[in-house]
Amino acid sequence: MTEKLISARIFRFDPDKDPSPRYQEYQLTFIDGMSAMDVLDYIYQNLDSTLTYYDHAACTLGICARCIGLINGKPGLFCQTLVQGDIILDPMPKRKVIRDLVTLKN
Repeated sequence: MTEKLISARIFRFDPDKDPSPRYQEYQLTFIDGMSAMDVLDYIYQNLDSTLTYYDHAACTLGICARCIGLINGKPGLFCQTLVQGDIILDPMPKRKVIRDLVTLKN
């Protein structure tokens, strides 16, 4: 059986170093039932440990809402949103970006 690869375009920005935001694209194996948070975990653990996001070590139930962001342009929780194919992850608009997908409410 062949593996299905998906593309994940992730918003990247470190205000202390970067002149402007950018997207970084990663290729990874699609696993049925994976969430957007699983995509971020895979990237961090296997491809790029510089990626910054709210990890879900204590919660995958969607209770804390710290992992809210835009998933393919629509608001959602990374820990609760299932991936169907290629994905684009952004921070919520109108929030101050601390780094990558970590934000503060304004």
